[in-house]
Amino acid sequence: MEQHVILGTGAVGTALAQILVDQGKAVRSVNRSGNRGSLPTEVELVAADLADPAQASAAITGATVTYQVTQPAYHRWAQEFPALQASIIDAAAAAGSRLVIVDNLYAYGDPQGAPITEDSPQDPHTRKGKVRRALIESALAAHREGRLQVTVARPSNYFGPGYALTDDMVFGRAVAGKPMQWLGRADQPHSLSYVPDVARALATLGASDKSWGKVWIPPVAGAPTVGEFSQQVWEAAGQSGKAKVQAIRGMGLNLLAIFMPVLREAKEMMYEWEQPWIVDSSAFEREFGQTATPLDQAIRESLGAVKARVS
Repeated sequence: MEQHVILGTGAVGTALAQILVDQGKAVRSVNRSGNRGSLPTEVELVAADLADPAQASAAITGATVTYQVTQPAYHRWAQEFPALQASIIDAAAAAGSRLVIVDNLYAYGDPQGAPITEDSPQDPHTRKGKVRRALIESALAAHREGRLQVTVARPSNYFGPGYALTDDMVFGRAVAGKPMQWLGRADQPHSLSYVPDVARALATLGASDKSWGKVWIPPVAGAPTVGEFSQQVWEAAGQSGKAKVQAIRGMGLNLLAIFMPVLREAKEMMYEWEQPWIVDSSAFEREFGQTATPLDQAIRESLGAVKARVS
């Protein structure tokens, strides 16, 4: 039986584990804490510090496909990410495993409102964007050198079951009738990636012979404005009238960033939320025949997960 190893047990890693279990795969998940969280009972859990080459090698041994869904703390990317990924690549290569890497869109920099595709120019102007570009360049170089097979998924900003940021700032607040909190301007279109869609795309990439050596953008369901998305959430949560939305920007962002480190680090990425952020996933959809979950369904499922958690 193929051994699939998932590095990371956050929202995407947990959703991916369930998909692979449902497909009858042997699945091993790896995190630092050894905490199972919401992992399926069929999943083997290993606690490891993947930046340690010996621990990474032990965690990945026997893998047919390895999925890199882990990352350092947001504010430690420049200091810790290069060594972490090098350790993972070395371990996957030694195991003879193929490697599916979850990236994001930071490496493209500011698209100036143009739709982002896999082939968009990579011109990052932020610290985190430059880190991400260098990481993927090194991973694809390892692929070209024949060390291992690598493919890269570049989703947009997440929402969906188990993703704490939108669970807390958007869906949980809508259920409670409180203003939903978003970065940037509510009147700008913004393509979002639904966690289960990203997980399904990773499983597809890991199973396909056509994915390797390339970058792919998983399916997204269009680009509603943040306000339009929020109105759908508000109504699906059973609230009436116009959605309550709190736009976090400017001085408000600076104040919240004092208490929320993730927002402090997000300040350099605000260009994503202050202008149209439109993602084109048509290449993936054409190649693999997978489309995004309809937005109304994704919103209902996200709200259902939040309600189940607090009930």
